[in-house]
Amino acid sequence: MAALTYNGPWFDIFNLGESETVQLKDLIEKIEKALGQKAKINQLPEQPGDVPLTCADISKARKLLGYNPTTQLSEGLPRFIEWFMQRAS
Repeated sequence: MAALTYNGPWFDIFNLGESETVQLKDLIEKIEKALGQKAKINQLPEQPGDVPLTCADISKARKLLGYNPTTQLSEGLPRFIEWFMQRAS
C-alpha cells in the first residue's frame, strides 16, 4: 500500500519478498499442501544464468516504504491461495 503513495521515481523497483530463503522444492511442497494436489513437475537441466541460491534484499523497501513483512510464507501462502481461489471461480 505504501508504494501507492510513494513519491520517488515512477518506475522504481522494490523487492517485496521476505529475507528468509526458501528452497524451490519446499515452496512446491507448501503449494501442494495448500491446494491439496500434487504438482506435475518437469525437471529440466539448469539453464545458463541459473543461480543455486537467491535471497530477497528488502532493505530498499524497508527504508523508502517502511516495508516490514510480518506474515511468514507458511501462513501467508495458504491464505493467498484461498483468497485467489474464491475470486477465480
